[in-house]
Formats: sequence, C-alpha cells, structure tokens
Amino acid sequence: MSKFFLITKISLLQSINFHNNSKFKSERRKKTLKGLIIGIVIIYILFYVYFIANSLMPSFVLINKPLYLLALLFSICSLYIFFANLFKIKNILFDFKDYDLLMSLPIKRSMIIISKMVSLYITNLLCTLIIMIPGYIAYIRYASLPNHFLFFLLLLAIPIVPILASSVFGIIVSWLTSFFKNKKIGSYIIYLSIIILVFFGMYKINGLDEMAIVNNSINIVDNFNKYYILTNIFITLLEGFNLISLFAFVIIPLGLFVLFIIFINKGYLVLREKLLKQNVKSDYILKRYTINRPLISLYKKEIKRYISSPLYVINTSFGCIIVVLLIMSILIFNDNVISRFEKITNFNEIIKNNIFMILSLICVVSSTTNSSISLEGKSIWIMKMLPVSTNNIFISKIMVNLTILIPTIIIASTFFGIYLHLPFIEFLFLFLIMLAYSLFASINGIIINLIFPKLDYDSEIRVIKQSMSVFISILVGVIVVVLPFNILIINTWSIILITSIILLVDLILAIVLYYYGNRKFKTL
Repeated sequence: MSKFFLITKISLLQSINFHNNSKFKSERRKKTLKGLIIGIVIIYILFYVYFIANSLMPSFVLINKPLYLLALLFSICSLYIFFANLFKIKNILFDFKDYDLLMSLPIKRSMIIISKMVSLYITNLLCTLIIMIPGYIAYIRYASLPNHFLFFLLLLAIPIVPILASSVFGIIVSWLTSFFKNKKIGSYIIYLSIIILVFFGMYKINGLDEMAIVNNSINIVDNFNKYYILTNIFITLLEGFNLISLFAFVIIPLGLFVLFIIFINKGYLVLREKLLKQNVKSDYILKRYTINRPLISLYKKEIKRYISSPLYVINTSFGCIIVVLLIMSILIFNDNVISRFEKITNFNEIIKNNIFMILSLICVVSSTTNSSISLEGKSIWIMKMLPVSTNNIFISKIMVNLTILIPTIIIASTFFGIYLHLPFIEFLFLFLIMLAYSLFASINGIIINLIFPKLDYDSEIRVIKQSMSVFISILVGVIVVVLPFNILIINTWSIILITSIILLVDLILAIVLYYYGNRKFKTL
C-alpha cells in the first residue's frame, strides 16, 4: 500500500507541476511566487463565485426553489470537470513520461492506473470545492440545509462520474483520430466539432437579467436531471436524508470507477498501441528547396511547430474561434439574436461600451508565445546554436501569434464596426486597440515564459495549459485589459488614451525583451 501512496503522490505532484525540492534559491523563490499567485487567484475565484451565487439566491428563494442554486453549481462542476479533462486522459494514462520506469517496477499495472486516476480525482476535487463552497455559504444565508455534514460528504463523490465520462470520451476521440491518414487533421476536425456543438448548445439562453438567468438555470438543472440521474439524487438528499438515495449516490460512481479500471487494465496494451500509433508516409517526393532569410526560415519553422500540435492550436486560438462563431451566429440568426436581448434596456449602448474590452480580452488570452520557449524543451540548445540572432527567434514567435490574431482582428473590428454603426474614429481605434493588446500579449508572453520556463515537461498539455508562464501571462493580460476599462468612462477619447498607453507599454516591453530577453535566453 505504501508503494501505491508513493506513486499517487508523484503523479499528483506532476499533475499540479509543483516540486519544491530545488537546491537553488532562485528556483525555490519561483515556486513560492507560484504558490502565492495560485493562492491569490483561488481566493479571487472563491469571492467571485460567492458574489454570483449571492446575487442569484434571492431569486431562487422567490420562486421557492433555493436548492436549485446548489444543483446548478453541481451541474456546472460536472460540466467543467468533463471538458477540462477531455483531452488529458491519453497523456495521463497512456503517454506519461515515466511509463518505462513504472512498468519495469514490481507493481501491478492496475495499481499504476488507479494511482493516476486518484491524482486526477484529487485535483478535480479541489475545483469542486472552489465552486461549491462559496455557493453553500451564499445558500445558508437565505435558506436552511437539513444536514450540513451530508452536503460535504456528497461533494467527495461529485468529480468521479464526470472524470470517468471525460476519460471514456477522450479515449474514443483519440481512437477516432487514429483512423485518419493525417491524425492532426482528424484531431482538428473533432476538436472544432466539439467547440461548435458546445457553442450552439449554449445558444438557447434568453436574456441577461437575474430572473431570466434563474429561469434558465432551472431549465439547465431539469435537463441535467433527464440525462444525469445523480443531479436528481443530489437534490433529494439535500431535501432530507434518504439511505437508499445516499447508497445510490455513492455506489454508482464507485461501481463505474471499478468497471473503468477493470476495462482499462484488461485492454491497456491494445489501447495504448491504438492511441499512440503513428501513420508513416511512404510517398516521399524530392523537391527543390529555396533559401530564405533567417527570419523567414524561423517563422516557417515556428508555424510548422504550431500547426503540428492540435492541442496547442485549439487552446491558443479558442477565443478567436468563439469570436468567429459569434459573428456567424449573428449573421445566420440575426432576428433571433435581437429578440433574445430586446428586453434589455439600452442593449446596443451596453454592447458599444463593452465591445472594446471584450475583444481586447480575446486578444490577451489568445497567446501562443507564453509557452513557445518552454515547448522547445531540452532541444532548446539547438536554437541557441543556430547562426541567427536571439531577437530573430523572438520576432518569429511573435509573428506566429500575430498570424493567428490579425485575421480575427480584421474580421471582428470590421463586423462590429458596421453592425454597431460605430463612428469612423471608433471603428479605427477598435482595430488599433485590438492590435495593441495583441502585441502586448505576444511580447509579454515571451518575457514571462523566459522568467518561468518549463523545459523538462513530460507532456505538451502541461506546458500549454498548466504551466506557470501561461497562468501568469493570462492573469496579467486580463488585469491590463479590465483595469483601464473599469477606471475610465468609456468614450472616444478614453479609447484613444487606452490605445496610446498600451502601445507605449508595448514599446517598453520590446526594449525589455531586447536587452533582458537576450541575456535570459542564453542562460536557459
């Protein structure tokens, strides 16, 4: 049993990327800073969830369905865990870094699989607590709960079924991509299909006022009840203790977990072979290669590296995809979109005041550079040995990010400029402010990735989604966008002022990257 706990501990540390055994003070300081930032963000999320739950709770009480708030949070937790783990399971169970080492140890394979799943469960339980506890605090302010201990006991079972569902679905998706001659194209098709289905699945939400949100929430919970029996059992148990319901709420997830482990353990080698197999092309064609400038060659290399990873593309271009889908939905369902929001007073004015901030946020969260240095991995020495300047390496990485963002900037600024009848000066600065924030995200991403590199990663997903540099760069980007838009009164002159300030910040960051980045890159 001690072996199991040791493997689980190692898997958990790898999953949260938090090893604090460095001999160097600088590394220990980075880990301390990481823990501090994560703590601040968790506290912020706790307060934010509480604020939302507290504002909705009076409406739930008004319609005499207070428990639906907790049921709604239960549904949100389940959906979040499902989608957050959808594309992780292949790397967690079948393609982990220490596969050869663990399989050579005198430990049962089933024990290794269970340890990986338990570490995944613990990280998702933390997410569950972050969402559910603030909702619980908001709930007890307005209504009574028959059994508080039972509520916290039920929280322990919430992540199990969504994790298993996302694992099964993730394995199926990975298996389906193996049928494509080009696995990357297959991955893009499946990932984009999922995003489109989720986007249009959320399209049924009507209105933005609190009562409309509550009514939609009740519909969500009721629909969840139809397909996910545990939601109904959860509400029943919160209304009053029921031994049969409690037994069902616990035994169903545990039973499914045991069946999943048995299935994976029996077909593990076959599944691993199917999911990790590579299709090799045999139709080699000799071509004449042209000689390009160093910067162009680096740019082509970076673009190929970017496109070669579907997870990299989807995670860094998610905001751009959502903007394009939103524009398409407005063009296709224009009358329906207007009718959904016609009850909101001054809706066009609200959109005009917030469209600059919303599109700027899309730019700062769609950064390819905040993980581009880390993705070089242990082969970064090759980049350092190339007969090219370090600045050209940085510029090529920035160019990739701008290649993704500039088409979105042109489409979004043109569409919303025309759709909202913006004056020419505001239309022009909508384009300029998105460009300024795109440059900010690109340069800021590289600088932060140089400060917090992760070159010894065991899986790309840990760098792309879970690394410190990605976390901090997005956090800084969101603050830099939200802060000025909430301090200033939004009008033409304030937009011009914000754009000018961000362009000045871009210039300062470029100078920092030129001097500091060069020295830092050589030390990696």
